[in-house]
Amino acid sequence: MPSQCFSKVRRLRRRGEFKRVFDLALRTHGRFLSVLMAPNEMGASRLGIVASRKLGDAVRRNRAKRLIREVFRKSSPLLFKSAVDLVVIPRRELFDATYPSLENDFLSAVKRCVARLPADGTR
Repeated sequence: MPSQCFSKVRRLRRRGEFKRVFDLALRTHGRFLSVLMAPNEMGASRLGIVASRKLGDAVRRNRAKRLIREVFRKSSPLLFKSAVDLVVIPRRELFDATYPSLENDFLSAVKRCVARLPADGTR
């Protein structure tokens, strides 16, 4: 069984990594979040979260990031056949969502992006 931890190799951390995703990404929008997806050469899918101050104070932004990381961590072994970089931008409505509805919104947005990815993994 693959590890379900959210290790450093599964995170987008540098400005250049985020910039590459924003430049090359396929975008989809859900009710609670927006997803940007770009293929990567790393061999593992990675997640970055952009939680701006519009979302609320630090407590609310951190809660949004924790929820999104948990959804990604639980669903990534099932979702991603090829390595992709994801950037997730939460919306304020996320705080009114139940965990199952947030999970469904994330999964449907990611599946819409995956369906639009070219078969060879390039953009």
